[in-house]
Amino acid sequence: IIKNEVKLLEHEFPKSAFRIFTYDVKHPFFVQENIKYLEYFPIDSRKVKNIFRNMKNLVSFLTTLLWSDIVVIGGGGIIYDSEIQSVRNPLDQWIFRAKCARFFRKNIYFYALWIDIKEQENFKKLEQIFKKAWKVTVRDIKSWEQLKKIGIESEIVDDPVMSEATQKWNILGIHPSRGFSLKEFESYDIGGLKIGLALRSGYIWKSKDARIERLLVEELCQYIEKRWSKVIFLPHSFHPTDMQANDYEFLKQFLKPGREICESMQEVYEVYQHHLVHCVISMRLHSIILSYVYGIDQIVLSYSQKTEELLKKLKQ
Repeated sequence: IIKNEVKLLEHEFPKSAFRIFTYDVKHPFFVQENIKYLEYFPIDSRKVKNIFRNMKNLVSFLTTLLWSDIVVIGGGGIIYDSEIQSVRNPLDQWIFRAKCARFFRKNIYFYALWIDIKEQENFKKLEQIFKKAWKVTVRDIKSWEQLKKIGIESEIVDDPVMSEATQKWNILGIHPSRGFSLKEFESYDIGGLKIGLALRSGYIWKSKDARIERLLVEELCQYIEKRWSKVIFLPHSFHPTDMQANDYEFLKQFLKPGREICESMQEVYEVYQHHLVHCVISMRLHSIILSYVYGIDQIVLSYSQKTEELLKKLKQ
């Protein structure tokens, strides 16, 4: 997302310099002379050991606001109230960040966002985030409708990653991620292939029973291997502080002889870019996008509104 977002913003604002906040400053995926990476504030503020780290990050955040001409919030699926993660309500953090930017009288550009608010009371928080926005772009009609509901005008744009798209329909099938059956895979010819698995924990079974979820994933791996195919795990989140959102920590528990796992986002990206798998079982949003962009066949396990909206857009 960052690479393509920077490219598009450079086209919109030539000769720009960027300071980008991330949860993982040690392993930036995209390096460029005019980019500096900084750590988000806050980082797991419930842990006492992070007090000084968060104090430093707060100073860095406020200093960056003073330095900035425009504050960009986006792109991607960051405005929601119900995804599985450690943060109780991520909307509160965006309210704080937006208020700080407005305090310093900075223009806020909400860029290529996906928005999903399920609880009615959280629309008040949505209003606080988008109050006095300079410009707003979103990625789907549902996000546009939710902002329209609170009186915020927005423009629908493509996901930044789609700027490299080949525009080739390559989705072999679509299934709901919760409670899928292996019988649904019998119609796919996946024998003797390299199969990428881009799965996310918490959305594979109808209940929150982690044991059943692990059993389903292991059965899927064995199903693939019985057809003389190879399993390659493609984590799309290496979140260093939120283990509930960390795909790598979830998927590595299924490693066995003959199976592989990508150790970084760079490795994951190269799998798509260089067609190192024949087919991807895609669950993560950007697994669907990258498979589409690089023309790799995929079977989609859709788990949320954002994946459903993306699939509608790709069909169009």
